[in-house]
Amino acid sequence: MGSPDAHFVTLAQAGDEQAFAVLYRRYARTVYSLARHLLGDDERAMDVTQEVFVKAWQGLPRLREADALPSWLRIITTNIVRDHGRRRKPEVTMTDQESEDSPRVEVADGSCAVADSLIQEEIRRVVREAVVRLPEPQRIVIIMHHFEDRPVAEIAAELRLPLGTVLSRLARGREALRRRLAPHLETTG
Repeated sequence: MGSPDAHFVTLAQAGDEQAFAVLYRRYARTVYSLARHLLGDDERAMDVTQEVFVKAWQGLPRLREADALPSWLRIITTNIVRDHGRRRKPEVTMTDQESEDSPRVEVADGSCAVADSLIQEEIRRVVREAVVRLPEPQRIVIIMHHFEDRPVAEIAAELRLPLGTVLSRLARGREALRRRLAPHLETTG
């Protein structure tokens, strides 16, 4: 009988701003998360999120299937991210805490909670950099499958790709990540 959002989509298509606000509240976090993973930058992800919903509001009357809203928002997001990428390549920057001028923390006991926290943060940073540097088709499926915990069949359906293509992109993305992360794994192991 349709998604729970179908009613709000129909109202928003007729110009109901409050219905659109409901949809924004339901999907803004998902759109931001995808943009953040694709861009590797919080500020740019916020800009993309706003741009996605402006385009969604403008294009909503042309959306034929209300149930397609989540897929449609993902497509808009990836298209806008792609446009941003053409204007400016993804940057992997260090935070102030990670800058080369920062003092290095040396911990004698590896079981120390502070050391564990620093190690985990460094691992997250290195993985995030590696994912951001993947080619976009691989990056999208890696994020959807490994970060959003989406089944491969669902990814294929949403991206309108054959299952084999999604599996191939996942395999290539994983292999690229393995190669990029190998030097880091060797130093910690």
